[in-house]
Amino acid sequence: MSFVPTLADVVETLQDDTDLQAFAVTKWGKEITVKRAYKRRVEIKLSELPIILVTRPRRTAREGLARRKDYQHTVRLYAGFHQVDRDKANDELIEFEELIDAALVKDRTRSNTASDTELNAAENDEGENHPSYFSVLDYEILKRH
Repeated sequence: MSFVPTLADVVETLQDDTDLQAFAVTKWGKEITVKRAYKRRVEIKLSELPIILVTRPRRTAREGLARRKDYQHTVRLYAGFHQVDRDKANDELIEFEELIDAALVKDRTRSNTASDTELNAAENDEGENHPSYFSVLDYEILKRH
């Protein structure tokens, strides 16, 4: 089976998560756009924020049972928002990451298209590009093919 439905589930999960969207509306005045895309940061306009870009940069094969392959897919999220007030940005960035994680681990099987979903690492830009703030979150999704 293809990984495409699994990746589509990640996008749908984030787009439809009521806690995540309510947070965005409360903090930044609009819902988060979630989409599969490759964009360099300089290509993202402030008017597009908040945004979560979903990519799949890596796949690693492991031998599975009965000669089936297990693949570990890295799904990378680029999650950004606009915040003029530097004093609010750090807390909002932490909460944003936590809500993304909470949304994705509610169903670790991605609607039964995968075996597991787990956060591997998260890093942020430490406000380097104020007034936009970005985190990069890597999730490992295990899928048997």
